[in-house]
Amino acid sequence: MKINFRILMVAVTTSVIASCNQPQPKESSENSKAVALSEATLKGDELIRTDFGDIQMDQTYITQESIDKLNKQLHLQRAVAVYEWALPVVSFQKWYNSYSEVYGANDLDFVESRSFEEKVGILTANATTPYVISWANLANTGPVVIEYPAGPSAGGIMDFFQTSLGDLGLAGQDKGKGGKYLIIPNGYDVSKLDTKGYFTINATTNKIMIGTRFLSTDEAEVKKMKESFMIGKYGETLKSAKFIANTNKRFSGVMPSGYAYFELVHQFIQDEPMAQQDKIFYTYMKYFGIEDGQPLKPSAELKNTLTEGAKLGELMSRANQIAPRHDEPYYDNTTWYRLMANFPLTKSSETDYYLDESNQYYFEAVTVTAGMKSNTPGPGTTSYLTNKKDKDGNFLKGSNTYKINIPADMPASNFWAFTIYSEVTRCFIDNENAPDKLRAINLDSRDKDLQINADGSVDLYIGHTAPEGKESNWVQTNIGEGWFPVFRTYGTQQAFFDKTWQLGDIELVK
Repeated sequence: MKINFRILMVAVTTSVIASCNQPQPKESSENSKAVALSEATLKGDELIRTDFGDIQMDQTYITQESIDKLNKQLHLQRAVAVYEWALPVVSFQKWYNSYSEVYGANDLDFVESRSFEEKVGILTANATTPYVISWANLANTGPVVIEYPAGPSAGGIMDFFQTSLGDLGLAGQDKGKGGKYLIIPNGYDVSKLDTKGYFTINATTNKIMIGTRFLSTDEAEVKKMKESFMIGKYGETLKSAKFIANTNKRFSGVMPSGYAYFELVHQFIQDEPMAQQDKIFYTYMKYFGIEDGQPLKPSAELKNTLTEGAKLGELMSRANQIAPRHDEPYYDNTTWYRLMANFPLTKSSETDYYLDESNQYYFEAVTVTAGMKSNTPGPGTTSYLTNKKDKDGNFLKGSNTYKINIPADMPASNFWAFTIYSEVTRCFIDNENAPDKLRAINLDSRDKDLQINADGSVDLYIGHTAPEGKESNWVQTNIGEGWFPVFRTYGTQQAFFDKTWQLGDIELVK
């Protein structure tokens, strides 16, 4: 049979045009069957239910509205990842800024914090010994020399990720005998330095913190230690350390919520070296316009995403603080956790990056040294126990009254201390009506008024109002505010580590 191709082509063309003019099927969103994300095939016409809204697929294409949802969710997830990565550096950047703004301190000046007002801004500060803190930007100073004094002290040098670079004092290389320390900037040509006679410490970030605590209760001994504390730039004549003391001024070291958090992230990365292991986080930051040497000017949409990411990151970090994801109670069948029990002194190893493990600590605390994490008994070792719940597993609330028994034979060669903090700020509870605010949130074994039981144990009471006759053994909470304790042993002894001595549970007084 002979085919007329000209007629055939006309017929086909006419058919196509006619089909294009026919009414099209309804939008696939009306024809799609909704499925859970876990059951989705990710093809064809499909309406996928997610926690952040419905995602519509139209003949395997993702609709533009759904693309916008996915992009926003991707940005949000990246913002949360950067939030968690940056927790230790934001905390330090806030603290670093405050020392300049509040106390007028320059690099290598030491601010001494003794009073409630001077300590209330520090996350889970101890209430018993003074903090002596200095900061330095090695990009400006170059190598720094410290002539550290002999005597009882516990200190350390940290980078801005709060990684311990080296201890000072009893747990340091000088072993409490004093000595010269040389802090070498990251990437510095060591061949330019004569390191003989120094304890060397290699910095990993340009900005560092230098801190110590003088442990002696003899003010004359502390005065002598401060007078022999020398510091300065390598190659220059060392000068006596400058101590800014007795200001009674408060500052806030609490990481801000929302967008302001990422402003501090941006401030930190300026002129700082990027570690190869942090490359992915710097990639995420670049997508938000958080870059070294560039102003922070995100679009209104990205700024809103950063705001939400910081708040969601804070909630996730709080959850890890309340119920640690990678930790177990220190004692069986109790609510007590040992701070830093699974905490690495470095943020990563050859195989692991310690994100949840370190942030469990850094969300509610600052600074770590080898002596704070040590399992070796001795005068330079301090150990920490904390929890968020009472014996029955209920959260600790300021409207209730609680009791805790501290057994006799405390494994602390120096002393023990029981201090309470606000669950919101992670700083001292601020009791407006307390005549002595520092005493109101802390009790320790050196308190001469402490009532001791016949068996040598001590009962402490925690609540808004003191039980009658127990005022000397009572710390004060605020109604409507959650709280948590930190129990410290200074000069921890073996019975703590082998758990033959066990701290009692916190019990609700009904």
